Amino acid sequence: MSKTGEIVVFFTGGTIGMSPAEGVHGVAPGGNFEKLLNQLAPQEEGITLRPVPWSDKPSPHMTPSDMFRLAKEVEAALQESTVLGAVVLHGTDVLAESAYMCDIVINSDKPVVLTGSMRYYSESGYDGIRNLINGVRACLLPIPPGTGACVLMTDRIFAAREAVKVNSLNVDAFESREAGIVGYVAGESVILAGCPLSNSPRRKISPDSIEPNVALITSYTGMDRSIIDHVKSHGVKGLVIEGFGAGNVPPGIVPALEECMESGIPVVLATRCIEGGVWPVYGYPGGGADLEDRGVILCGRLGGPKARVRLMCALGLTGDLEEIRDMFEDA
Repeated sequence: MSKTGEIVVFFTGGTIGMSPAEGVHGVAPGGNFEKLLNQLAPQEEGITLRPVPWSDKPSPHMTPSDMFRLAKEVEAALQESTVLGAVVLHGTDVLAESAYMCDIVINSDKPVVLTGSMRYYSESGYDGIRNLINGVRACLLPIPPGTGACVLMTDRIFAAREAVKVNSLNVDAFESREAGIVGYVAGESVILAGCPLSNSPRRKISPDSIEPNVALITSYTGMDRSIIDHVKSHGVKGLVIEGFGAGNVPPGIVPALEECMESGIPVVLATRCIEGGVWPVYGYPGGGADLEDRGVILCGRLGGPKARVRLMCALGLTGDLEEIRDMFEDA
């Protein structure tokens, strides 16, 4: 039985709508959303598209507050009975972060698909139209409840919590963190891959507002406490630290991390590694097990940017360190 209803298409900006601009070195936002929609082939009978020109921003200009507002507006659209799903066109640089914000904020089992392009609007081999068409088709799939928001790029669908951009220029720029893909494109069809999804329920964190003042700091060899002291002195409300390996940091920053927690600032530990996540393996000063014993929150398999998104949402609900720790248990 064919579906009948609307797919809401949010345009936030990004390379998918950019063109060379006179007097500008390189490409820039070009107001091409309407042109994009006009190039779409007619959808299945009974399916209409509702365009939402939300913004025309390069994705590095997206703030956490923008991402949160976008997620809330997508959720509001999904609550309408005639809406079958939503496609969000977005720049690829921080697409995975916006997708993860949608994943943990939006409380709906209707499909949410974020996509974009690696080539600009008038470039040879432009991938934007194909990604948009396939994003719409993906919204018509029976995506299993609990999958959450998805990223569709280069004919593959990734769960938002797993998607990571691994190449800055190649069209095939996205991969999944060890979990496989949700679906893929075959010819003119989008097909579910049947990859196993976690059976554990994913916790939604949907506050009325987020705490955007959360810092993300990457560890480096020989690091001292000065950067952490700096962000603490400027009123940071939360801190994500990317460690080495399974989540290990230089010993010189450990006292600063402890002082943050003593001041009520939650500290979340991530890893610089793309795969594997953080684990409490090492008990030496600054090792993951040592940090966990001192009160640092381990973020599991989330990368640093997504751990920051989750912490901002958690802080929008509570400042209690133990409640926040609990919100990372099933991250």
